Amino acid sequence: RGRRLLDELAVPAPWTGVPAPPVLTRRETEVARLAAGGRSSRAVAAALHLSVRTVDSHLAHAYRKLGVHTRHQLAAALRDIDTLARPGRTPAAGR
Repeated sequence: RGRRLLDELAVPAPWTGVPAPPVLTRRETEVARLAAGGRSSRAVAAALHLSVRTVDSHLAHAYRKLGVHTRHQLAAALRDIDTLARPGRTPAAGR
């Protein structure tokens, strides 16, 4: 009975034609932004009071989720996510 009620109340989100950007955790986003801004893993680790290994782990997760392989591509992907977060915007082509 409870499941039926939940099914009746569930309203799927309308499809906008634009896929949702990959979801990074708060910490992955924080680490990715600093790394994309030109900081080394060691500098990111010092700024956030983390180990370098932890920073590299967060970056590996962010790279995988975003489908990128370099910090340059990471920066472009983060710009695209920021653009998609603004109403009426689309990501730049060719990245």
